[in-house]
Amino acid sequence: MSGWLIPLGQLLGISFATGLNLYATVAAIGLAARLGWIPALPPELAGLGNWLLVATATLLFLVEFFVDKIRYVDSIWDTLHTFIRPPAAALLGMGLLGGLPIEARIGGATLAGAAAFIAHGTKAGLRLAIHASSLGRAGPAISVAEDALAIGLAILAIRYPAAALVLAGGWIGVAVLVGPRLWRAFVLGIRALHARGHRFIAPGRWRERDELPARMRSLLAPPDLAAPAPRATRAAVSGLDGLGAYRNGWLVVTADGPVFLYRTLLRPRVAPLPRAAVARVRSGVLTDVVELDTPGRRCTLYLLKDGPPLELAIADLNTTAP
Repeated sequence: MSGWLIPLGQLLGISFATGLNLYATVAAIGLAARLGWIPALPPELAGLGNWLLVATATLLFLVEFFVDKIRYVDSIWDTLHTFIRPPAAALLGMGLLGGLPIEARIGGATLAGAAAFIAHGTKAGLRLAIHASSLGRAGPAISVAEDALAIGLAILAIRYPAAALVLAGGWIGVAVLVGPRLWRAFVLGIRALHARGHRFIAPGRWRERDELPARMRSLLAPPDLAAPAPRATRAAVSGLDGLGAYRNGWLVVTADGPVFLYRTLLRPRVAPLPRAAVARVRSGVLTDVVELDTPGRRCTLYLLKDGPPLELAIADLNTTAP
């Protein structure tokens, strides 16, 4: 195998596994090294075989194993590990490339962190998308599959780097293709957790026009003097043409009807929401789900918990329906 394929296979395999489950990856590598199942680790990673570290990682893996099976608690756990898994993957990547020049090690660490972030964001977004659908009960089974993939990929990366390179590269490619939808779901989860925490501090309410981000505020025409002032709340939407699923932004109820404000990479945009009757409402732990019936399709709103009470939001949306 070419000299650079071995470290690249190890780097991507371990990084992707770390993005799925850091503690399972560390415990699997350390235990496999202690038992001689894999070749000797690089000197910079030899400490992973320390029995104390293996035991600690195994204990944390067991904690995560059970936490990851509890609906919505798993999303809180994933949100916290956004700040743990990618940096840990970067450190592991730096250790894997210990014999290379510092420039190569920094580049490898950056690649490792990015690969772990892609895996982590895709996993967390998939979990939230499942929770928001009728497949919520499948969460524990998917979690077990993720754990098995992380452990297998970590050991494969050390023992058979070429196979790990192909497998991790394929998974990363799939994640990039389906990622935008799932990453937006992950961002929705982070916003929803923040809103849920804010609800403990202050009651939920409609926001005034002046409380919107400045660039989004400029998208709204000033209301007529006789018209009611616009009312806004943080939300996400699925089912609107051209927006994709779980698009994050603001729901704004204006005198002319409801609109959805959101950001793209280039600038903020506004999309009118269909004037439709409310078809179904579900009050969830992280968001309230409102489905609007329109001819030939259904638009779904995800209202964050720091907004107005669900009954008030529904009443205001219904007043804009024909």
